[in-house]
Amino acid sequence: MAFEILWTRKALKLPDHVRDEVEARLKRVQRHFPEVDAPVKIDITRRLDGMAFQSHDGRTRLWLDIHRSSDGHWSYPTHWTIAHELMHLAQFNSEGIPSGERPCDIFALARLPPGLIDDSPSYLVVPPKQRKVWRREDARRAHVLAKDAIRMRRAGLKRYAQWWEDEFERRSIGR
Repeated sequence: MAFEILWTRKALKLPDHVRDEVEARLKRVQRHFPEVDAPVKIDITRRLDGMAFQSHDGRTRLWLDIHRSSDGHWSYPTHWTIAHELMHLAQFNSEGIPSGERPCDIFALARLPPGLIDDSPSYLVVPPKQRKVWRREDARRAHVLAKDAIRMRRAGLKRYAQWWEDEFERRSIGR
């Protein structure tokens, strides 16, 4: 089934160009999450960057922070936020992907190409400089280390998220 995006009544009130941009971001990211192939209903939140929900019958819903800022420009969810929320849906639908926020970050970082990791991980501890200003080199480092952390988890390392945090910080010293 092709990835289908549905909109809540509230989200349908967004201008067409805003929905088009959000849909483009969703489709760009969803390619890396093949488990998420059911229709996804998009809603709007201002309390969180994003949130995912899947009902027992498989219906899925994503709440994303989409709003007009005080200067009149539209604020869109980052590719990273979308990836993090889609990874939660993948956690619901896949064997081998552990539940929880930190594993969600690790597995999403490993899947998403560095060019789409446009913000720091949501729940992993990241040095303040990187949290404040996330650069392409940070995205590449985060991606490579996440893939390594998953390999180490498969080899038996229980504290793979802690390993990622320690290693990311160690390799970021001097930035």
